[in-house]
Amino acid sequence: MSSKQKLDSKAIGIATGTIVFILSILCLLAILLFGDSTIGFFNLFFHGIGLSLIRTTTNIAEGIIGSIALGAIGFIFGWLFAVIYNKYSD
Repeated sequence: MSSKQKLDSKAIGIATGTIVFILSILCLLAILLFGDSTIGFFNLFFHGIGLSLIRTTTNIAEGIIGSIALGAIGFIFGWLFAVIYNKYSD
């Protein structure tokens, strides 16, 4: 008999989705407020890829819709993680 507790799949999904949504909104705000400095910062993570070369005009509505979509994807992956964890944690 396993002593491990099961994860609440819905709670993990909500937590993951919320964190991804918040990070995406923070990224959108950083681009809107600091523009080129933000691009320069993120260039540090993409070795050999110049993000400034592929930068487009920032659209607030698209950024918010994208953040909502990423939050939903985060929920799905968080939920899926918990379901798989629960299945194989015994």
